[in-house]
Amino acid sequence: MAKKQNKKLKSKPKKSKFFLYFVLFCLLLIAAGVLTLYAGYKFYTKDLPDLTVITGYKPILVTEVYSSDGTLIGEFATERRKIVRYENIPPHTRNAFIAVEDKRFFEHEGVDLKSIIGAMLENIQEGDWVRGASTITQQVIKNIILTPERTISRKIKEAILAHKIENNLSKEEILFLYLNHIYLGDGTYGVETASQNYFGKSAKDINIAEAALLAGLPKKPEYFSPRKHFDRSLSRQKLVLKKMVESGFITEDERAEALDYEIKVVPRKSINYKVAPYFVEHVRKHLENKVGTKAFLNGGYKIFTTLDLELNNEARWAVKRGVLDLESRRGRKVVSKKLKNKDQINKFRDNQNVQNIERGTIYDGVVTKVKKTNKSKENGLQIYSAEIGVGEASGILNYTVSSPFGKGFNNTKDPSLKGVSLIPVELKVGDVISVKATNKSDDKNHFSIYLHPLVQAALISIDTNGHILAMVGGFDFGISQFNRTTQALRQPGSAFKPIVYSAALDKGYTETSIVYDMPVVIKDWAPQNYDGEYKGAIVLRQALAKSRNLATVRVMLEIDPFYVVDYSKNFGFTSKLHPYPSLALGGSDLRMIEMVKAFNVFATGGKLVEPQFILRMYDRNGRIIEDNTGGTFVSKEESLKAQREEKRLDILRELAKEKGRDTDSDLESLKEDVLLDANVFFGDSGYTFLTPNEFLDLIREGPVDFSSLEFSEQTLNPETAFIMTDLLQAVIKEGTGVRARKLTKLAPIAGKTGTTNDFTDAWFVGFSPKLTTAVWVGRDDHKSLGKKEAGSRAALPIWIDFMEEALTKYPDGKFKKPSSIRIVSTPYGDIPYSVDSLRRNVLDSIRNSVIIDGVEHEMPYNTYPNDYGLRQDESETEIDFLLNR
Repeated sequence: MAKKQNKKLKSKPKKSKFFLYFVLFCLLLIAAGVLTLYAGYKFYTKDLPDLTVITGYKPILVTEVYSSDGTLIGEFATERRKIVRYENIPPHTRNAFIAVEDKRFFEHEGVDLKSIIGAMLENIQEGDWVRGASTITQQVIKNIILTPERTISRKIKEAILAHKIENNLSKEEILFLYLNHIYLGDGTYGVETASQNYFGKSAKDINIAEAALLAGLPKKPEYFSPRKHFDRSLSRQKLVLKKMVESGFITEDERAEALDYEIKVVPRKSINYKVAPYFVEHVRKHLENKVGTKAFLNGGYKIFTTLDLELNNEARWAVKRGVLDLESRRGRKVVSKKLKNKDQINKFRDNQNVQNIERGTIYDGVVTKVKKTNKSKENGLQIYSAEIGVGEASGILNYTVSSPFGKGFNNTKDPSLKGVSLIPVELKVGDVISVKATNKSDDKNHFSIYLHPLVQAALISIDTNGHILAMVGGFDFGISQFNRTTQALRQPGSAFKPIVYSAALDKGYTETSIVYDMPVVIKDWAPQNYDGEYKGAIVLRQALAKSRNLATVRVMLEIDPFYVVDYSKNFGFTSKLHPYPSLALGGSDLRMIEMVKAFNVFATGGKLVEPQFILRMYDRNGRIIEDNTGGTFVSKEESLKAQREEKRLDILRELAKEKGRDTDSDLESLKEDVLLDANVFFGDSGYTFLTPNEFLDLIREGPVDFSSLEFSEQTLNPETAFIMTDLLQAVIKEGTGVRARKLTKLAPIAGKTGTTNDFTDAWFVGFSPKLTTAVWVGRDDHKSLGKKEAGSRAALPIWIDFMEEALTKYPDGKFKKPSSIRIVSTPYGDIPYSVDSLRRNVLDSIRNSVIIDGVEHEMPYNTYPNDYGLRQDESETEIDFLLNR
């Protein structure tokens, strides 16, 4: 008995010792686990991105380009995204995403363990990754910070970051990030862009049915795309609506109403290369050079341009009409082949091997049926519907007949002609034509006529402030993106003559100086006049109006080609000009934008203004990074203008007192230097207080005069500019530009034709008191346009077509006459002379009975051509009296 008790006593210490070891082991195990977890945490967190990526959220945004009236004409981005404020996202839209993506969003702290366990069990059971358990917070991490690959390592990092974000941001802020960043298919990111893309409305305006459809997209955006797979998107929408009911976000009645709602997906809008393609591309290149490609595509800039969208549309159609007119004259036909019977038609289609029509693709199609439909509302043109067969497929071509490509050509002001092609002949069954697939509606393919001309044309128009109002760089941007207004180097031909004659005027010539239209031979160069004839002794006015080549070459030689090259700097030419006699006839290559800038010097009274195409450019934070508005306004309303101007003047007065200056007499001189010091008006904030949206509202409310003439330079004497304008008006009234004379009813106009050797290039550059426009017609391969296709025939009609509309919008106005100009009545009409030229050449080329400034005087002058029988004596006293009145 005693022995047993001793054994029990001996066993107790052993059990106690075992228990102690067990506890120690457990503690060590826990410590090891904690250390392992800590080591793992440190390992996975050592290279985690900084949370400022989230807290300082700067997503990729769309760069937007606007016309001068506030119309969106271009968008550029690697991700099409527009940020929408949280409060502008309807509750039913937020709830739709929460219901289907993370129904316990407002309950968990970034990671939903319950959802993770359920997903793991389901994936194990299926033997594949069939369900995810990422919360909205984790999706924000995945989309903004981490890469999207599915690995254990990334999921651990994602969970850690999700917890951190939940501690730093509110649930509303996380949801804001998610709804603005999520990819929703069709190249759109965020609910705002997706709403506009699919439904044509802002996110704040979509209903429950539309919100549920969007919420169904994040899982597989392209698979459930309502544009590509409408039935799939509706099926997914039903699931979302069911989950919204289960989560208590909507009632059964609201679900039923949403299911009954007919979802309408709007056509995709791609405006970059449809509205003003050459201009928008010009803006893109400029901005990429200014800020870099990545910043331009991702930076969310707002660019307000000078483009007059209405005029640019007129310019596009004027160019198309002009080219098609020329091609029609040269014998280009719309119908390439005529098939005689059904067997030939079937054989033609069988050989094409086409099963389906692809949008944007060009096909040779055969007319299988033609019927009349209705007439256009505005001009009564009969509209036809032709069925076009292409292989096994077919489509509809709506067209109207108008020849020769007149005003009815796709007149955008007539809505009944929208989508209607214009063809110079009525189509017949069996005609083979080229068509372009445009769209598909009512299960029918639709075509437009496709003409790929050999000829190209371009037009650029600026106002006297230098603002580019219209830029059309070619016949069709889809055919060729080469911008002939800014990139092509072409010889201007006789369109360069005004530069030569301007130089001659500054050398002492007048409009009535005698020049000689006689043969010129310089080594192996023997220029000719267009008509092959010689006029002998003529006045300078006639030489320019009639575009006499030989007279111009003689003037050039008289004043020196080197002088003309140096003088040309007054017009801002940047291309190299060669001081050869052929320069008189436009023998050096120039760009269209240089020519329009040069002629604008005449229109502005001698001021050289660099063409501008950007009014103002803002970055994503609303800071102005480029401004060409002239700083002539401070608000969209006149009342605010007055208030702010008064406030500015008050500041000036106070600063003037501090400087010890007279507040009234020194006010103007203080404006710049004092304010620069004070950083009040001219500083980093720019000239105005307008935000991007305020500026957009301003230009949408109506035309605003953003004057750029303060950036101009007086490079030409105002007298010379005025006299040259008069000479170029003579081109319209009595010379090679006489076709445009009808436009003088709208406004005074001036200009010059240009034609190069073998009719390779055709030009017309002209201006009114408000606009300067250049038109070029030619071929990219530098081949001839055809016999007699001179500037007056090939280019001038385009200029007239465009300016007829432009002068209606920018009418009236007069060319400003300098006070030192005297108007003298001569056999050639009322001729302007500068006082200095009258003093120098008062005996040269003025008839004995003259009218100066409306008063008739008897004055003896000489050296007129002999057939006028002029008197040879002089009267210095009378002359001096007249010149000094």
